[in-house]
Amino acid sequence: MSSCLIPCLTYACQTWKYTDKIKRKIRTCQRGLERSMLKIRKIDKIRHTEIRSITRATDALEHALKQKWKWAGHVARLSDERWTLRVTRWKGPSGKRHRGRPLTRWTDDITKVAGSGWLQSAQNRESWNSLEEAFTRGGVLTN
Repeated sequence: MSSCLIPCLTYACQTWKYTDKIKRKIRTCQRGLERSMLKIRKIDKIRHTEIRSITRATDALEHALKQKWKWAGHVARLSDERWTLRVTRWKGPSGKRHRGRPLTRWTDDITKVAGSGWLQSAQNRESWNSLEEAFTRGGVLTN
């Protein structure tokens, strides 16, 4: 599970924006994979916590969020002006925006944990790594 399925499930997860819908899909997919491995049907009414204790698999959502946090720190520490850093700093077009709720951006969940100056705070690896657990635990849903 940890060597094959979790990496396939979280491929390129560093670039995803984690909405509640995406988080729920990752959790649901992993739980389905675990039930399939153990040949447990939903009608058997076995809680996911019991199944997880049997499989001892790493949580796919935590793994994905950890990868995103590491990638964000790497991008922030880039010394040259690569397009990845330029796109990360880009604020979008100026002017009037469309009606409705603004779309979630890639940096929104990082900004919630590290603050608006996360690009500068990522320069210090020790303080950046200390915030990693807060970021990955922020992705845990109650269901």
